[in-house]
Amino acid sequence: MSDARSRESDPGKVLFERFVDLWNGEVDFADAKEFIADDFTVHSAELARYLGFPDSRRITTRDGLLDWVTSVRTLLDDVRFTTHPGPIREGDLVAGGYTVTGTYAGGAPHATVAPGTEVRYSGMSIVRLENDRIAEYWVLSDALGLLSQLGALRSA
Repeated sequence: MSDARSRESDPGKVLFERFVDLWNGEVDFADAKEFIADDFTVHSAELARYLGFPDSRRITTRDGLLDWVTSVRTLLDDVRFTTHPGPIREGDLVAGGYTVTGTYAGGAPHATVAPGTEVRYSGMSIVRLENDRIAEYWVLSDALGLLSQLGALRSA
């Protein structure tokens, strides 16, 4: 955790950054129960399933979220989520933009690039807080950009 993040006093923003740390592999899954609600809902674009990820629109539990995090971390070696801008808080919602960097590990359906190819894509996240834990997650990422970098788009 960066010095700026360790000085953050807004508990909602701290939870958001812990959520980012989960994606970065800096939080043990056993500790996720401290900041992720048991019942957890994801709202995301359907494109994620074209990357071989679980259908994120069907995630309704913390364990479902952790399975999704695992699939992203399996697809990309050295994956790193960096938050910018944000986190920004309004009431029970916390939002932030992000950039993901990593190295393709292989396994994406229809990918034509070799494992070891570096990738970079961006997105936006919003989480809803409930009882001091994250209960809901909206994500919009540049899945088309990632699919393109993986050579997984076919022309019509």
